[in-house]
Amino acid sequence: MLTKYIFLCSTASFFMFTADKRVPSRWSPQGTFFVTAADHNMVIIWGSRYCTDFGQLLRFCHYQVEEFDISPGEKYLVTYSKPKPSDPNGLWLKIFDVKTGTAIVGLNNVDVADSPQWPLIIRWAGGKDDKFFAIISKNKTVAVYETKKFNLLGNAPLLLDDVIDISWSPTQAVLAILLKASDKQPVKVVLLQFPNNVKLAEKDLTAILGDCTMRWQSNGEYLAVNTYGGFEFFRIKEEGIPTDSLRVDKKILAFAWEPSGHRFAVIYGDEPTLSVSFYSMKKTPGKVTELTTLSNRQADALFWSPKGNRIVLAGLKEGNLEFFDVDQLAQISPVANVVANQVAWNQSGKYVATVFTTPQEKFHSDCHSEPDDPRESFTIWSSDGKRLFVHQCQFPITQLDWRPYGGIIDDDMLKKQ
Repeated sequence: MLTKYIFLCSTASFFMFTADKRVPSRWSPQGTFFVTAADHNMVIIWGSRYCTDFGQLLRFCHYQVEEFDISPGEKYLVTYSKPKPSDPNGLWLKIFDVKTGTAIVGLNNVDVADSPQWPLIIRWAGGKDDKFFAIISKNKTVAVYETKKFNLLGNAPLLLDDVIDISWSPTQAVLAILLKASDKQPVKVVLLQFPNNVKLAEKDLTAILGDCTMRWQSNGEYLAVNTYGGFEFFRIKEEGIPTDSLRVDKKILAFAWEPSGHRFAVIYGDEPTLSVSFYSMKKTPGKVTELTTLSNRQADALFWSPKGNRIVLAGLKEGNLEFFDVDQLAQISPVANVVANQVAWNQSGKYVATVFTTPQEKFHSDCHSEPDDPRESFTIWSSDGKRLFVHQCQFPITQLDWRPYGGIIDDDMLKKQ
C-alpha cells in the first residue's frame, strides 16, 4: 500500500509523491530532509540541494525495513526491522552515515531490552554533534557508545542495575537514569555526564505512580519526574543541581514545559471537571511558584507555542480549543465544534494546524474524500484563534507535520535573500 504525501506552500501544493504507508514518514529533526520508506526494502531521503528543487538525495537499503530514525544532528540514519528468530544472521538494525549513504553498523543479535519501543532502542545524546548514544540491555543495564569509532565507552556497561528508563538532556551529553526500587533502596534518579561518566546528582524518590516519565525542558535547564502525588524537579544549570517538589493531589492527565522557557502547565482532576494550572521555576528563586489555575475546563491535551508565551488547551474529545496568553494569564479565544484529533504549531509560533488523522492501519489506497468531509481536511489558525484557511483533501489524512526550522535549507535561503 502507498500513501500520498503533499507539501504545501501557502495554498498551493509544490511537491507530491507516494511512500510506503506501513512506515510513517517524517522530517529530520532540523528540517533539512524529509524521510520516507519505499518498496519494503528502502529508506529515501528527500531534500533540496540548491533551494530551487526538491527531490531524492540518497537511498538506504534495509530488507523489510519497518522503522527509521534520524539522529538529532542529522548525521546518522537508524533503520530497523523486527528481529526474526528464524533468521538469526539477518541484520535487523543498521546505522548509516547520512552524508555518504554508507552503512556503518549492522546488528543481528544486539543485547537490547526484550520489548524495546521504537525509536527508543537507540537513545541519542542531546545537541547537534551526535557524539553518543545509549542502549538498555536485557539485564536492565545501560551501555553508552561513542560515534567516532562506534565503541562502547569504558569497554563495559554502566555499573547500575535494574534500570527502569533513561533520558538524555536535549542539549548536552547528560543522561538521566531511573533505577528500580529494591528492598532497602527506594526508586532513584541518577544524572551522569559523558564522556567521563561523572555523577552530577542523584535523588531518592518516595514512590512512582504508574509509568514514570522523565520530561526535559527543551533547553535542558530543568528535568521533571512524576512521583506519587506530584513531581520532582531538577534545576540542571544551577550549582549543585538543587531539587524542588510539587504535590498534586488529583489524577494528572497532562504535563508540558514551555519551550525554551521556565513555565509549565498541568491538567489534573476527574472528568468532566478538570483544572489547568500554570507554574514558574523562576518567579520565586529556588521555588516552584503557581501562577494561576483555570477551573472547570474541558481540556485533555496541552500544546505550547514553540516561541512560548501562548498555549492551546485542547479538549479534543469534545471538539474545543482554548487559546491562552500565559504572559497575561488571560484567555485569547475559545473555539468550539472543532473536528480534530491532532494539533500542531508552526515553528514560527504564528500558526496552528488542526486535523483529523486516520490511523495507518485503517487507511486504504482506494479511499477517496467525501465532499466537505471535515475529517478529511485540515485547518490553519492564527496564534490568537482566528480561522485562516481550510484545505479539503482528496484522500483521508494519515499524518500532518510542519517542517522544523533551523536546518541547512533555512541557512541557504537566508543567504540568497
